[in-house]
Amino acid sequence: MLIGRYEHTLDAKSRVNFPPKLRAELGETFYITKWLDGCIIGYAEKEWNRIAEILKAKSMVKTRDIQRMLYANAMDVTPDKQGRILLPQYLKNHANITKDVIIIGAGNHVEIWDKAAYEKQESEMDFADIEAAMEELEF
Repeated sequence: MLIGRYEHTLDAKSRVNFPPKLRAELGETFYITKWLDGCIIGYAEKEWNRIAEILKAKSMVKTRDIQRMLYANAMDVTPDKQGRILLPQYLKNHANITKDVIIIGAGNHVEIWDKAAYEKQESEMDFADIEAAMEELEF
């Protein structure tokens, strides 16, 4: 399970050090793409393939925008010997990442955020809404 919060800084070549615990869970190569809330999402290959199967089994008409968002903006990444991955400009632009980065484990995926954006998102969490959602899920 992917868990934890890790703070890093982009280097001059747009690489970010990816946490060893998350790399171990994600595998040698994993997939990153645009995601909701203005962040980048990352999936292990097995989970990426599971999502692809779900989308393939549904109507192309109903899933076309999801497929466009996920696949057109996706890339497979393999951390280098120092554990860094390259964040392409289009993904950095999507997440407004310029320097400081927060990488979080979120169960079956990771999210890569601009640090200020994540801290803002986190501070605006409505715990009453979260509590209601947990009740609905019988958590």
